[in-house]
Parts: sequence; C-alpha cells; structure tokens
Amino acid sequence: MNRWQRPPPDPEVQLLKGELAASEWTFSESGYRSFIFLSGSGSVRSGDGEVPFAAPCLIWLQARRGGSLRANAGSRGVSLSVSEISFARAVGMGPNARAIREALSRPLLVVKLESKQARRLADSVEGILEEGMQDWPGMDDAVRHRLALLLIGAWRLSGPVMREAQPLPRTIMHRFLHAVELHMREHWTIARYAQEVGITAECLNATVRRVTGRSPLAIVHARLTQEAISLLDSSNLPIADIAETLGFHDPAYFSRFFKRQTGRSPNKHRQNSALRSHSGHSFAAWP
Repeated sequence: MNRWQRPPPDPEVQLLKGELAASEWTFSESGYRSFIFLSGSGSVRSGDGEVPFAAPCLIWLQARRGGSLRANAGSRGVSLSVSEISFARAVGMGPNARAIREALSRPLLVVKLESKQARRLADSVEGILEEGMQDWPGMDDAVRHRLALLLIGAWRLSGPVMREAQPLPRTIMHRFLHAVELHMREHWTIARYAQEVGITAECLNATVRRVTGRSPLAIVHARLTQEAISLLDSSNLPIADIAETLGFHDPAYFSRFFKRQTGRSPNKHRQNSALRSHSGHSFAAWP
C-alpha cells in the first residue's frame, strides 16, 4: 500500500491494492475517514453495530474511537484520512458549505456507486497523493482545492440533506468550532457565529456553556491565544506582524489581549520560551 502523510492538518492518502489477506483499520483519533472501493467487500463496525458493504461504493465516516473497517482480501480502492481542521478549510464558507458539513458530519455514510462514479472519486483522491509526492509549487492550495472537489462529490452522492428543526448540542458545537477555526482572525461577533450555525445567539451561548462550561467568546479567545503562542514560540515574526496575522490591527491592543489571557505580555512570553529552550540544552551529554 502506498501512503503519503504530511504533518496535520493535511490529509493522509492510502492506495488499497488488493491485498492477499483481509485488511482492517481501527479508528482511535478524531476527524474523518473516506474509503472508495473499486472492487471487493467488507464491513464497518461502530457503536451502532456492523454495516456490510460491497464495491463499487463510497464510505464516509467520523473516525470515532472504537470504530473499525474491515476489507476482505482482494479489495481495491483508496482511503483518505482528513483532520477536522483540514475538513473545515476545504469546505470553506460558500453557499453550499453548511449543507456539505451536515451531509458529511453523519456518523456513517455508505453509498453504492456506479463504476464510473467510483473511478472518478478515486481519481480525485489519487490527485491529492500525486500533489504530495511531487512537492510542486502551490501544493498546499492544490491539495485543499482537490479535497474540496472530493467533498462536493461525496455530498452530491449522499442524497438530500435533512435539516434539523432543532440541532442537537453536538451538531451545534461541531458547526461552531468549524466556524471558529475559519473566522477567528476576522473577529466575528458571537451573533455572527450564531447566524452561521443557524441558531440564535442565546441558544449558542447556552449550548456552549452546557457542553464546555465556558462561553462562546472564551472559546474564541482561547483559540486565538493558542495561535498566538504557537507563532511566538515557533517564529521570529515581530509582535506587530503576529498581531496583524491574527486580525489585530493595533499591536498594543493585541499585547493587552494576550496579557489578559495568559498573565504575561507577548514579549515576556517569548523571552521565557527562549530561556526554557536554552536551559534545555546541556553539555553533560557531550563526549
């Protein structure tokens, strides 16, 4: 099996070449898994039981801990593993984004395909693999756009999306976190996030507090702080550039925000991080 994997949040592609023995995947991480089988058969096991499948078919599922997929000997196709962040970036915020997220956020989707449909989807996944293997200029953008085309194709094949009159708390959180990942640098209001999720601001606030114990604004601020810490620790960018990257037009305001969240200024955090890194180097191991 050929495999390409770049550091998260980029996707992982695996070619399934018809092994002589059965193959099995056990899911232990969050994110999504997709299998396009051109030939063969098998079954998917989850908390809801076991679902058999036969090629040609598309399988799309949330990679929840405890789930697994077994492909019988001789099964051929492709597999794609997608992180939550990569999924969110590929879906984007276009007119069909919400419908795509709803369709592909189901626990399990098994769609019987015609051979041509399966081949077309498999070619889309193999295109992602080819981009990663060649390391061409613009590869990241090409991978994201190829993944977006694949998601649209899977959505079209999934059938009509049934909208929930009253979204479940898990669905609300899922949509909210996707929106935060995409738009935290734009500093949306909570009302704007609620509009994107499809509920009122009051409902969003109540749901997020019930699920996490924190307000929606606290979730957004925590995610911005996490990004700020990552940039401070892993780059030499000036504080003003980091502020601009994160959507703060005033570096002084960014510094006040960061200190309010962490108890120290960005400069102080960077100094402490440099000292920790320096103290981690020891001459004791030298020959």
